[in-house]
Amino acid sequence: MKQKLPYVGAGLGTVLCGAAAAACVYSLVTIRARPKKLLTESGSPQVPVGLLRLSHPGDEFLHLLRNDVLLEKTIDRVSSRLLIYVETPPGMATSARLQFLSDLYNNVWDLACYVGKYELDIRLVASHDRSWDELLATPEVTGVFGYHGMDVSELNAQRPAHLPRVGFYPLKTYVERLVNPAQFAYLEDPSTTLAKEAVVVVGGTFDHLHNGHKKLLSLAAAVTSSLLIVGVTAPHMLEKKKLGYLIQPLDMRKRKVTEYLACITPSLQADIMTIDDPFGPAISSPQITGIVVSTETVPGAVKINEIRAERGLSPLKIYVCRRTECSTLSSSFIREQIARR
Repeated sequence: MKQKLPYVGAGLGTVLCGAAAAACVYSLVTIRARPKKLLTESGSPQVPVGLLRLSHPGDEFLHLLRNDVLLEKTIDRVSSRLLIYVETPPGMATSARLQFLSDLYNNVWDLACYVGKYELDIRLVASHDRSWDELLATPEVTGVFGYHGMDVSELNAQRPAHLPRVGFYPLKTYVERLVNPAQFAYLEDPSTTLAKEAVVVVGGTFDHLHNGHKKLLSLAAAVTSSLLIVGVTAPHMLEKKKLGYLIQPLDMRKRKVTEYLACITPSLQADIMTIDDPFGPAISSPQITGIVVSTETVPGAVKINEIRAERGLSPLKIYVCRRTECSTLSSSFIREQIARR
């Protein structure tokens, strides 16, 4: 018998819509229509030429996520050229180093496209080829970015006296908001032992169901033991979407989700419901025990738990999946391609 959870998930709205943002809900049409950025999303001025210090993650998944955040925040802040100093382990095989650099070039291009910086000059420099001090002495550099704290006076002491002084932009705070194994369970981290939750929620538009959606649904199903609640965003919540006239009807989006889950895990009980208001029982239902989000939408799940705590409810276990290919793996990108036909 289907477990009855009256109204459960029916009001997950904003957060469930964010959960599916692993599938990128931002429209490239919007991005491409933007003028050249003079300010970041937070309103901070752009740095013309930036220098970021990055280290090879090895087999550490959390280190990989940390690098993702460092790259995203730095690319958002730099306007003209970005030098990325990549520290690789001593003795690392040439083939392994080149593979990592190749993958990194793909990643930074994707992130640059995502924020509309198609002309950003990004250069990866391996520690095998040049030293950090050499790059720091680059005359054009105006800002240095990094995870670990750096003393600005020491940074400038390493630059020739006739060169302009550089500023330091610490990113540790941004990283620790998203990369916190004490607070989140990372679904793709091989070092993590994952337990199943009785009732899990996940959601979004699920428009033109694509691999980003399928990844999110598959991972959510994998950590569900009893009931997976999938919230599909109601049409009235999508009225401001670019190319909204190409968004598939609600019934079609729900049917596609149902068909996909039935294919990959037919024994799983799933409740595919319409999401038409913010939060709702997500902040009041004791039956829900877990939520699956992407690295981009972690803050929404954190907010839910804050509200649940205020109401004396147990927090939801927050399961996080890594978001990749964000510039093209999205419903809005698909709609843009359809509009061009």
